Amino acid sequence: MLCPRYRSTPLFTLSKHILNIHGTTASTKVCNNTSGVVQNIIRCHSFMKMFYKLRLAHAPDPVESPRLTPQMVTSIIRMNETSVKQPGGVVKEVHCNQLPANKPTEDRHLEAKLKSSDKYLFGVFDGHAGCACAQTLKDRLFKYIAVALSDPDKLNQLYQGGQMAADDLVDYLSTALVDNVSPDLGHIHRQSLFQFVQDSQDMYCVDTNIEEALKNAFLRMDLDISNEVNFPTTDEALRADLINIAFSGAVSCVAYIDGLDLYVANVGDCRAVIGSHSSESEAWHATQITEQHDAQNAEEVKRLCSKHPNERNNILKDGRLFGELMPLRAFGDIRYKWSKNDLRSLSQIVGKNIHPFLGDYRNLNIPKHFRTPPYLDAEPEIKHYRLTPRDRFLVISTDGLWDSEGMSVDKVVSLVGHHLDGRQVLAHFHPPENAKLGEINTMLRKRKSGLAKRAVDENVTTHLIRHALGLEHGQISAQLTLPEKLVRYYRDDITITVIYFDTDYIMDYTRKH
Repeated sequence: MLCPRYRSTPLFTLSKHILNIHGTTASTKVCNNTSGVVQNIIRCHSFMKMFYKLRLAHAPDPVESPRLTPQMVTSIIRMNETSVKQPGGVVKEVHCNQLPANKPTEDRHLEAKLKSSDKYLFGVFDGHAGCACAQTLKDRLFKYIAVALSDPDKLNQLYQGGQMAADDLVDYLSTALVDNVSPDLGHIHRQSLFQFVQDSQDMYCVDTNIEEALKNAFLRMDLDISNEVNFPTTDEALRADLINIAFSGAVSCVAYIDGLDLYVANVGDCRAVIGSHSSESEAWHATQITEQHDAQNAEEVKRLCSKHPNERNNILKDGRLFGELMPLRAFGDIRYKWSKNDLRSLSQIVGKNIHPFLGDYRNLNIPKHFRTPPYLDAEPEIKHYRLTPRDRFLVISTDGLWDSEGMSVDKVVSLVGHHLDGRQVLAHFHPPENAKLGEINTMLRKRKSGLAKRAVDENVTTHLIRHALGLEHGQISAQLTLPEKLVRYYRDDITITVIYFDTDYIMDYTRKH
């Protein structure tokens, strides 16, 4: 059984100022996550007893007697799948999918290219205590990265173009569902980004490398989320949105691809894994690019404790920050970053506000041993990886995939690799010129073997989700029909992006350079 990443209250929801692509309010359709979240283990067990009692008294066993047909299961897990081909560069194809456990889901994903370039950005964002912070990262983080990577000419162009010029920094791939933001919240976002443009002009250094630029973008994004809580406004709903974004939290994993250079910036417990293929052994090999920032990572615990000497016994309880938060790096979550006085001042201000969304903040529960904040930050751990012809794909996913039973890094790479083998069989066979009959026979035998590996799902991220839910139809059906109040204790939101690389392009690029 899984436990939520975030144990404590308050729970957060956005109001009218963040809208989805259909124009409906986020408070009713996107981020209302206050119902169905179990606050503690005792309450969890009571729901478990209720569930088993209902199973035995009113219905057949959901595994032995599936409530969904195979066709219904397939329709559900394919509902959010998307894919796009990108010919002519290092990225050949992109597959994405998402399966919610929370209602609504707290995960987000985004795929884009920097404007007028072949430089790609791929990201997954996993929210906790609501989806507000994850949503704002999806809306804004890529633009901050684009600014941080800009040269002086580009920065000057953005400055001369004013606040609206920053809206044209990236081109989204067709796999990305871009949400609408209300004019008043969008105005604040543009104002903060424009200030980042100005500051980047003033502080530009020719020696700044990619890693430093990504770090600057992440830290500035988190700083602006925190500072915007104090934005002067008389609009109570807008104030509620800004506070909700900052008090909720999110972890993130972003991949930046420029030619054969892959940079992965990670905050929290999402993962990025490279799948490589050996032509000699015909085996798939997994290379994990990221490290999880939680209490299971000894280096991460050491990093935290070095900033707060003599406080380890107080700040880490049951493997969580103050017994509440699992990731030890995150965006938002200002309750672990602000001082006691600032938190109390905010609580007093909120106490004078009648907006219903602010009720949870009127009596903030500040941990007893809260002495030397901040205890949390959004500094990314950045890894550089140089692609080779052996590297076939990159998997980026939230922890919902990796925490599923049996879904290890090696298993995931094996599933994607064999899925790729099965797909290649469907392509027309054209033997190389001057190939001998024995060589052609070997190729045909491999194609025949690959045919046996052909998967039910054409989209590889759907293929992964199917395996994450269970090996048998009854298991998958049971997972998809769990009561809303229980599902989060069996699985998390799952969001996956798989980026296929063009081997021929990599080989040509390597020869030329």
